[in-house]
Amino acid sequence: MIDQFHSKHALANTLNQLQPQKLSTNVWLGPLNSIAQNDFLSTNNIKYIFGIMPSQKCCYYLKNFTNDSSCCVSIDPNFNTQKLTEDEGELIMNFNTKFSNSVSFVSDKRINNAIITNLDFQKMLEDFLYLIRSIQEKDSQCGILLFSLNGNDNLLSTFAMSYIMDSHNCDVTSGFSYLKSVRPSIIDFDEYGFYASELLKFQMNNRARKQFGGSNNASTPGSAEKAKRSVADALDDEDQEYHDNSRSAKRIIT
Repeated sequence: MIDQFHSKHALANTLNQLQPQKLSTNVWLGPLNSIAQNDFLSTNNIKYIFGIMPSQKCCYYLKNFTNDSSCCVSIDPNFNTQKLTEDEGELIMNFNTKFSNSVSFVSDKRINNAIITNLDFQKMLEDFLYLIRSIQEKDSQCGILLFSLNGNDNLLSTFAMSYIMDSHNCDVTSGFSYLKSVRPSIIDFDEYGFYASELLKFQMNNRARKQFGGSNNASTPGSAEKAKRSVADALDDEDQEYHDNSRSAKRIIT
C-alpha cells in the first residue's frame, strides 16, 4: 500500500510538471508542451507567448505556430548572431518578420524586435516588464504564457519572479516563496549564481524606482534633481542591503 501511495504521488507530481500554472489573473508559466495544449490556450485566451530560452530553440518550436491572432516573443540574454547556423538565422529572421510589428505596436514602438536581448540583464528585465504591462493595458482580456523547455529552470523563474516582485511590491524571499507554491517543481537558485545576483539587483533598483521614480518628480522646478539625489541616497542604502542579502542568498531563495 505504501509503495502504491508513493507511486501515485510521484505520478501526480510528474503530471503536474507537464501542466502550465497560473501566476496571476492572465499570466501563466509552464513547460514546452504548454504551447501544444490547444484547449488550455483557447480556454485562457492565450494571445501572447514568451519563450524564455535560446532564441534558435524558441523560433524552432514556434515555427509552425499557426494562430494568427497570437504574438510570440523570444527572451534570450545570450543571443549571438555569430553563433547561428544558416538555418537558425533563417528561422530567426522569419520569426522576427512575423511578430516584430505586433511587438512594436503593443509597446508603442519602444520595443521593435520579437527577439528581446541585452548585454545588460537589468535592461532585459525592464523591457520584459514593460511589454507585459503594455499588453495588459491594451488587451486586458488576453492571456500571457511564459514557457521554457521544462518550466523549472532558473532563467524562466528569474523573469517570472521579476513580474511577481514588480506586481506585488515584494522582495526576493516572498517572490520565490510564491513561485514555489504555484509550481513546486522549479529548481532552487545557486546562492552565488548569476540569476540570484541579478534578482537581488532588481529588488534594489525596483524598490528605489517605485519609491522615488514617479512621473510627478519632474512637475516642479528643481524636483528632478531632488529626485536624482533621493534615488542615489536610496540606492546607497539598498546597496548595503544588497551586500547583506548576497551573503545569505541561499537562505533567501531556497
